[in-house]
Amino acid sequence: MTVNQIRPAHVDDAAELTQIAARAVKNDGFDDNAVARFMPGLRVNLALIAAGLVFVAEGDDGVLQGWVSVRPTGIGGLILLEGIFVEPAHSRRGAGSRLFSTAVGLSRKLAGNVILINSSPSSVDFYARLGANKIGATPFVFSPDVELTMFAFTIPAV
Repeated sequence: MTVNQIRPAHVDDAAELTQIAARAVKNDGFDDNAVARFMPGLRVNLALIAAGLVFVAEGDDGVLQGWVSVRPTGIGGLILLEGIFVEPAHSRRGAGSRLFSTAVGLSRKLAGNVILINSSPSSVDFYARLGANKIGATPFVFSPDVELTMFAFTIPAV
């Protein structure tokens, strides 16, 4: 099933979006204990939904396939990619790329120049293929034993 539309998330989507994130992380090889530790970072932020900063990929059957969220940092032109999560049954079918493109467009509207990405180990190649540049690494705040790769993606001029 292909993505039919990318639309703003609704508060009613929140529980399902959080479950998509949990299933995506489990699919990346993390166990239930790790998912429980990570949960504060996986739970969709309701304030960001209300602010119009969370978008979902929805199939033509109405099933949510994934989501993306961004957040302005308050540092001139720097936008934080809160995350992209794709339902495992829909991964590697273009949903992640479409969601990232949505994040780029939204970041541009927020006067962003650069998107800062903290990538899970399984997503490093995805962000590199999209043109993000590796700038370092950082421990995951909710599980310091997991190292996240930091990327910067320069938002192309229109």
